[in-house]
Amino acid sequence: MKKRLWIWLGVGVLVAGFGGYAASSGEKKNGVPVTLSTVITADLESTILTSGMVMVRNEHTLFANYAGDLRNFSIKEGDKVTKGQVIGNIDMSDVSNEIMDIEAQITIQEANIARLSKGVEPEEVTKMQEQLAQNEREYQTALKDYQRTQSLFTAGVSTQQAVEQAKQKLQTAESSVKVAKQDLLLKQKGPDKSEIRSYEAQIQKLNLEKAKYEKQRVQSSIVSPIDGTVLSMKVKKGKYLSKGEEILTVGDTNDVMVEAGVGESDLRKIKIGQDAVVSGISLGGEQLQGKVSRISPMAVTSKERDGESTRVPVAVNLNETREYLKPGFHVDVNIVLQKAANAMQVPVEAVVTDQDGSSFVWVAENGKARKKKVTTGIESELFIQIESGLDGSEELIANPPETLRENEVVFQASPEEFAG
Repeated sequence: MKKRLWIWLGVGVLVAGFGGYAASSGEKKNGVPVTLSTVITADLESTILTSGMVMVRNEHTLFANYAGDLRNFSIKEGDKVTKGQVIGNIDMSDVSNEIMDIEAQITIQEANIARLSKGVEPEEVTKMQEQLAQNEREYQTALKDYQRTQSLFTAGVSTQQAVEQAKQKLQTAESSVKVAKQDLLLKQKGPDKSEIRSYEAQIQKLNLEKAKYEKQRVQSSIVSPIDGTVLSMKVKKGKYLSKGEEILTVGDTNDVMVEAGVGESDLRKIKIGQDAVVSGISLGGEQLQGKVSRISPMAVTSKERDGESTRVPVAVNLNETREYLKPGFHVDVNIVLQKAANAMQVPVEAVVTDQDGSSFVWVAENGKARKKKVTTGIESELFIQIESGLDGSEELIANPPETLRENEVVFQASPEEFAG
C-alpha cells in the first residue's frame, strides 16, 4: 500500500501542476477529468505476501526410555551441547545389580566347562583306582560281617536287629563300589561333550540377558543427538521420570527456516522451489533470500479476532541466516510466483474487464478516450503485465471512470477538478 500511495502522490503533484496552470490562465476545461500516465517497461514479479514464523529446522525432543530418578542433570535452557554429549542419567541401580549377578553365573558355568574340558590326569585315575580298591575292601568286610551275623542269628545267639544293621552296611558298601567304578569309567572315557554343550547353551542365554540389561543401562543416559542449543526443558534434576516422559528439546539455532501460512485461494499457485524473500522488524531493512522447500499436506484452522482462518503451512529454507534472527520471531514472506524481465506494464487499476471477459485499457488519443484490447500476463500488487495490444508509446488513462465512453473528451485534471 505504501508503494501505491507514493505513485498516486507523484501523480497528484503532476496533476496539481496542470491545475495551477489552468487556474492561472483562468480557462475552464471541457471533458472528463482523468489522470494520464505512460506505459513503463521494467522487471516485474508476481508475488504472494504472507506472514511466517522463524523455526529451527533441525531439532530433537528427548524422552525417557525408562522410568527412574533423573541424575547428573545440570543443563539449562540456552546451553550449548555437542553431539554425543551425556547431559543426564536415569538412575537404574537395579539393572546394574542384575548385570553383576548374571556375570557371576557366567563365571560359574565357564568354570564347569573348564573342569570338564580338562584332560585326564594319570594321578587322578590312580587316585580313583585306589578309592575303588578301598571301597571293594570295605564291601568284603561288610559282606563277611553280614554272613557272620546271619549265622549267629540262626544259632539263636544274635538278634534280628543286628542282622538288619549288618545288611544295611553291606548295601552301603556295595553302592559305594558301584559309584567308584562309574566315576573311574567316566574319568577314563574323558569329558562329556553333551554336558559341555549344555553349559555353553546356558552361557549363551545369560549373555543375551546381560546384553538386554546393558542396553537398558546405555539408554538410561540422556545424550544429545546433535550439536546445538537447549531450546526448552520440561523437567529438573532429581525428578522421577516415567517411561516416555518428555525431558527437553535441543536444536541447531544456526540452521533456521521460516514456516508461513498460505490461504486456500493462493495455495494452487505455490510450488516447491519457488523463490521467497523474508523481511521483518528483526532484520531492519535487510531482506533474506530463500526457497519454498515443503508444502504441508494438511491445512490448519486457527481462531482469530474476526473468526476462524484456514491456512496451509509452507516451509521456506533460507539461503543464509543472521544471528539476531531468533526462533519464534514473526517475519513477512514474499513468495515469488513468476518473474518477467523487461515487462511492459501498467497500473492494475488501468486494466478493465469487458462484458465478454476480455481485457482492455483506455488511452488518450488527440484528447479523446480510445479503447485498446490487451492481453495481460503476470500481476504484482501494483502493476500488471501487458503481453500484447500496446506498443508502449500510448498515453494511458490510469484511473478511467466507469462512465467513460469511446471518443469522449478527456483531460489531465487536478485534485480539485476531480472533486468538482
